[in-house]
Amino acid sequence: MRLKDIARIVHGRLIGEDIEIKNIMPPEEAKKDSLTFLFKPDLKTEADAVISEVKIPQKNCIIVPDCRKAMYHLFKKIADSKRKLGISKTAIIEEGSLISKSCTIDGHTVIKKGARIGKGCYLGSNVYIDEDVVIGDYSTIEHNVVIYRNTRIGNYVSIGANSVIGKEGFGYVKFSRYKRISHIGNVVIEDYVEIGSNVCIDRATIGSTVIGSGTKIDNLVHIAHNVRIGKNCLIMGQSGIAGSTVVGDNVVICGQCGISDHLKIGDNVVIHAKSGVFSSLAPDKRYSGIPAREHYMVLKALARLYKEV
Repeated sequence: MRLKDIARIVHGRLIGEDIEIKNIMPPEEAKKDSLTFLFKPDLKTEADAVISEVKIPQKNCIIVPDCRKAMYHLFKKIADSKRKLGISKTAIIEEGSLISKSCTIDGHTVIKKGARIGKGCYLGSNVYIDEDVVIGDYSTIEHNVVIYRNTRIGNYVSIGANSVIGKEGFGYVKFSRYKRISHIGNVVIEDYVEIGSNVCIDRATIGSTVIGSGTKIDNLVHIAHNVRIGKNCLIMGQSGIAGSTVVGDNVVICGQCGISDHLKIGDNVVIHAKSGVFSSLAPDKRYSGIPAREHYMVLKALARLYKEV
């Protein structure tokens, strides 16, 4: 690509020559014919061109208001351009499904009857879409994802490779041996949700497991049956939320946190990494530790411990 085309994509202003760019590299690895992002203007780089929020002397420079937003626009354009439009001949699509003509569906994907796929969607290879699944417009389902029956997925949703949405939850009743309770509910994923790879979201026993709009879920997360997660939450890798817990809006759950069942996590809560949550948490506070307590209390306790040492 040429710099003037890149400047148009990132909504920036080009200062310098309109050279051709062959690679986009980190600042320390960039060489001639490369473009890099300089989040800190004092970083040194051999790149011929940079994207920065300020002018960089002796560099062909695209000036933007926000480097991270510029990165988003450029990388999205590159990723979209690499996809081949159309439906693969090896895809298996049952009669009774409804698929927009603007969708891209890769090889060996299975779409069962009653499924509805909105316009502009991308389904990778070996995806399984069960009966009566609804996927909104411009959503991305990566390779090897399994989506079970009656799942409802909104617009602009992204689901990473190998994730499983809507499997039966971990619910049993004990007779002479444990027998699984049939889960007849579903999963609802609202607009602009992003789900990483190897994520498991269980369908509800009855009713719905819900992921609120704008929420982002990292790789290797488990969300159990009947959990309800609010809007614009961040849930980081290797965390787990047990059944019927309700998570408010704008909650941040850091890596390797475990949250017990039937709890309520208030709005704007931050749960620090490796915390174990066994009781409901009040809104607008930070928590950490096992069992989780307000973060300032944990810091005070640690300060006393290390002072004695």
